[in-house]
Amino acid sequence: MPNWSAIEASFLNLPHAQQLGELAATLARLNSWSQKSASLEVVPVLLDESLLYLSLIQRESQINSELDQLQGLLQGWKQNWLNIGNNSHETANIADIAFTWSQRVLNMSGLLTSESMSA
Repeated sequence: MPNWSAIEASFLNLPHAQQLGELAATLARLNSWSQKSASLEVVPVLLDESLLYLSLIQRESQINSELDQLQGLLQGWKQNWLNIGNNSHETANIADIAFTWSQRVLNMSGLLTSESMSA
């Protein structure tokens, strides 16, 4: 079980753009692990991590409407994981949506813009 308080403390020390980047990376891992046989154990941890990052970002951010939508999706997946974890169609759908959100959040972060790349 992850040490959530240590993860939270470390995450809060990051600049906002990097926090969004961490969330995007976790969503990318969710995309990948949703398609693997070990997903029943790993995906719930990634969902918890994503939800933690979202709650911390939303405390200090005004991007709430878009991130509220993501939070609702993640909470639904977490609540229904035991029912959907063994359904390959559902997990493929989760993987696709997680990939799309990973890209959206990465774009929100601005980490891949030319200015941030040169900094």
